[in-house]
Amino acid sequence: MIFEQQTDLMGNHFWLPDLSKVITGRLSVPSKLLSNKHSAKSIGESVLRQLDESREQTGGLRLSQSGACVKQLAYQYHHADGNGMQIDAASKIAFVIGDITESILVSALMEGFEQSGLGHLYCAGVDQETVYLNVPIRDGYTAAISGHPDGSMQIMTQNNEAISCILEVKSMSDYGFKKFRKEGLGPKDSYYSQVQSYMASKGYEWTYVVAYSKSAGAKDAEILEDGAWHPVSAVHGQWIPFDQEHVFHIKEKFRSVILSSDPEQIDRPHGPDKKGRLSFPCDYCKYYKTCFPFGEEQAVESKWLNKSTKIKVYTGEQSDK
Repeated sequence: MIFEQQTDLMGNHFWLPDLSKVITGRLSVPSKLLSNKHSAKSIGESVLRQLDESREQTGGLRLSQSGACVKQLAYQYHHADGNGMQIDAASKIAFVIGDITESILVSALMEGFEQSGLGHLYCAGVDQETVYLNVPIRDGYTAAISGHPDGSMQIMTQNNEAISCILEVKSMSDYGFKKFRKEGLGPKDSYYSQVQSYMASKGYEWTYVVAYSKSAGAKDAEILEDGAWHPVSAVHGQWIPFDQEHVFHIKEKFRSVILSSDPEQIDRPHGPDKKGRLSFPCDYCKYYKTCFPFGEEQAVESKWLNKSTKIKVYTGEQSDK
């Protein structure tokens, strides 16, 4: 079923299309890309952008950081030296792969819309727009925080009503993707904060987040409680309604950073566990050695194995060998 019932935070019901099915439907029928917006040239340009792009420390705040640690934002805003997790060759490769995959998924959705009439995608790819969230500071002064949504859409509901919404494409680890498929995104997830900022900037009521697993395989499967199983797609989506209260807290976070005179004025929202170890997001922060000056890096072997379920083929026959 392509339409599924969604409920906003006011309790209103909407029948919205499952766009992951639109995307996988197009990808399952290989053919030449028809859209000029997402040609081979534009996909190639996304790779060159990563090789060319300089991510210098400007101190500027961005809407993509709406869910980031407030102390991390303060370090950035006050131009602190980054002496933690840095962008290296592995990071660049991950960014390149993410950009290429995003381009392919967006292209598939765009052409799926043309074939199905379920919607229209714009401000995506080479036409990506800049949006601004106005954050009141004090004495009538407002800071405009900028961001770049992956796209905007006009979607047709099952009742043939058109609604405007945001599109976001995310790559996730195996663990993150499994969690996303099982639980979806909630207020504690950084991506949730990001899309809420985009919706507030555009005045939209819905966002569709489509995610893909960076470690997905063609034989991935899921076994249900009754013993039945089904293949698992590498692409999964979720409709997220606008959350005004959450946007208020995002603005307060940005406001506190801008009004601070020193990053150390802001308390750490995260810390080490009982064994003194830092976990995400701290261990991936570019300022963790500043935030925890007595911390030291150690190589530790993990004893935890990530369980996976794969589709295997059994013939019922045994080899003579």
